[in-house]
Amino acid sequence: MGEEEMLIGEGWISDDSSFYGDEDLQARLSSLCDEYSPSAYWAKHKANVNDIIAEANATTSLPAPELFNLGQGQSNFWQLGETAADFVKRLPPLSTSRTICEWIWVQNPYPQGRDISASSETVEFMSRGQSLLQRSLQIRNDIQAESASHAKATTSRTLNQESKRLQQRISDLAVETNVLTGKWMLFPELADLSRIWRLVVDGVINNRLGPAAKVAPDDGSPGSRLICVYTKDFRDKDDVLRVLQELVTMGVAGTGRPIYYKSDPYTLLDIYRETAAKYGLQASLYSSQNMLAEASLARMAATPQKKQSRLDRMLESHDPMDLD
Repeated sequence: MGEEEMLIGEGWISDDSSFYGDEDLQARLSSLCDEYSPSAYWAKHKANVNDIIAEANATTSLPAPELFNLGQGQSNFWQLGETAADFVKRLPPLSTSRTICEWIWVQNPYPQGRDISASSETVEFMSRGQSLLQRSLQIRNDIQAESASHAKATTSRTLNQESKRLQQRISDLAVETNVLTGKWMLFPELADLSRIWRLVVDGVINNRLGPAAKVAPDDGSPGSRLICVYTKDFRDKDDVLRVLQELVTMGVAGTGRPIYYKSDPYTLLDIYRETAAKYGLQASLYSSQNMLAEASLARMAATPQKKQSRLDRMLESHDPMDLD
């Protein structure tokens, strides 16, 4: 038998061969082929695999979250259904007068994004917080009065200890009265104010940032304008860093001058840069420069450990004698 005959099947697959099945099977298969209609099949089935996947996901996905806007119905707040661009157009921070509103606000409408904790007792916090400041100030004055009988280093150490105690007392009171929010502070120039505010609004309403943000309207002053981007808890450094990294991704932080994070307890107690020093405190809790640098170092430190862990697992999976 020649090679060509083998290639075309002659001589080794005959018409009488059982390779095609018996006569009944061949008849049934031929009937199925005659009855099959591709157009009819695809009329009943999705032709695109992405459509099939999307349809499957739609039937198994969780229901859409119920959106709720704490500022709904208030004219100086973003409203449900408004795009970020529409909101900024309706209340442009560049030209909206402070006589109309003290702040322009946007609230996060997503359940996991908005602040749903118990109500803050701000009045009690402010009253008791002022007492803490006055008592600490008196202690510092007494330490200074006794400084003549102590070495300078001893006096400085004692003052620093009192500052740390005051900081802890304020933090404890903030927890007790549920005054826990804080904010990253942006100071864009007027020429860039609308663009940055729109990006922040978009980030808040799409649950990329924290529970809220606000921008100062026009008070007639030239120069930069304040935008506050809030987080739920100033003690939650992971969340504070997450919001900062989102701001970096948006391009509104991370380049140029650093931005600073301030806790609302300090704001309520009027602890600003000009007043913080007399209590031995710093007005801001975090800086973007330090926080991003710490995060970068942490990633660098974790990477070799992960590589070493993988290497250790590889070595453990082999017989030590195989390494000889």
